[in-house]
Amino acid sequence: MKKILIFLFVLALSILGVSCTQKSGITGTFTGLTNDTLWIRVSVLNDEYEFERKEGMDTVVVKDGKFFYDPQTNNLTELWIVPIENIERSSNSSMISYGPGASITLLYSPGDHIRLDAKNEDKIVAFQANGNRYNELLSVLNAKTQDAYKQRNDALKVISDQSFEGDKTSYQEQLREAMQVINNNELNYICDNPDEPLSAYLVSSWIFQHADRTLQYADSLGVLALNSEMGRILKQKIESIHTTRAALEESRKKEIARKEMIGKPAPEFTLKDINGNDISLSSLRGKYVVINFWGSWCHWCLEAFPNIKRYYADHQDEFEIVGIAFSDKIEAWRKVVLETHSLPWINIFDENDLRDKYYVTGAPTYVLIDNTGVIVDFSMNFSEVIGRLNELREKSML
Repeated sequence: MKKILIFLFVLALSILGVSCTQKSGITGTFTGLTNDTLWIRVSVLNDEYEFERKEGMDTVVVKDGKFFYDPQTNNLTELWIVPIENIERSSNSSMISYGPGASITLLYSPGDHIRLDAKNEDKIVAFQANGNRYNELLSVLNAKTQDAYKQRNDALKVISDQSFEGDKTSYQEQLREAMQVINNNELNYICDNPDEPLSAYLVSSWIFQHADRTLQYADSLGVLALNSEMGRILKQKIESIHTTRAALEESRKKEIARKEMIGKPAPEFTLKDINGNDISLSSLRGKYVVINFWGSWCHWCLEAFPNIKRYYADHQDEFEIVGIAFSDKIEAWRKVVLETHSLPWINIFDENDLRDKYYVTGAPTYVLIDNTGVIVDFSMNFSEVIGRLNELREKSML
């Protein structure tokens, strides 16, 4: 009997322990809302140490000022949380925007128990978060800018008020001072905490707007920050900056090379078309030719095909199109040519890096060649190429 009582006592304790264990995720309060919905953009750290954005937005409903959200992720995750009432939509597009201070950024690791308490006032969010060191520090950074956000908004209301007839100088100075505080907040933290992993995260977050500043402040970080998980994220961002810049420089050089090719004979080639026949550019001499460099992976290329087909059907006796697919898969190329779009002109699969001879950097790229085999122009727009083609034909008829 005694053993049974002990067993029941232990079982009761285990059940109590389970029931009192907080579920991982974000438990919080959100006050000051006129709309009960929050939008959450989720970006999960992938194996290449890049935050990969999840498609679409998650939504959470705040009920009686409280909410719970489970990111359901197996990796470090960046969460961007914004009250839907703070979102501004453009009247003529699907673009959305929001002012400084209108959202919350949190960092969540699997198993975290995050507590978030937030308040929305005049589209400015004040928040306190704990559960991991990153969010506690982000809360401190947010608190230091709250007054500046309010000063900014108050100044903008007067500056943008067309009916205000007074002197706006003091409000413009107020706006300048507020923006200085907001812009310097992260910089000051990084300078004061070079070994803090959060500093590496903050520097990495500037890449899209301030690549030069990212490189500058990355050099000031300490070993502890650079060797942390956030440091590896930053290193990946820095590598992408250098890769992008190298690609832009290469693209610039190829653009110059393409311009130098205009007025000169087009590079010759002999390749097999989709039916296995040898096609040489020189065999088309006497015709105007449009070479279309494209790929089945290129949305704009596929979108252009219906218009190109209509024009080709009406004018195929006046010129020829040579479609050259590059950086593609043969199966995908054949499906587009023979099934999806049934392209009626000459189609070639480029396995010999022909695009390099024409200094092609993107798709679609159209090359207009006259009836003597000389390059007339390069363009990424088929309508522009046809405009030039019509000019050539009109001149030849004079």
